[in-house]
Amino acid sequence: MSLFKQRKSRGFNYIPRNEKSSLNEDEELKTQWQSVKRQGKLKNRRIISLPLLIVFLGMIIALWYLLTHYQTT
Repeated sequence: MSLFKQRKSRGFNYIPRNEKSSLNEDEELKTQWQSVKRQGKLKNRRIISLPLLIVFLGMIIALWYLLTHYQTT
């Protein structure tokens, strides 16, 4: 009995104009974010490492000790 069967709603593949532009903006934003992340990684490599700073600080302290010892004698 097709008299009591309800019709199925039709599905549409409609995308509003403003959503089309937002999809492009989202992709553009993702590519910009990826480029910023890459630049951050390059900057992190240029930073002097902690062990190198500790060695440098040790050399300064040793030089300071030698110069103060030289001055007192």
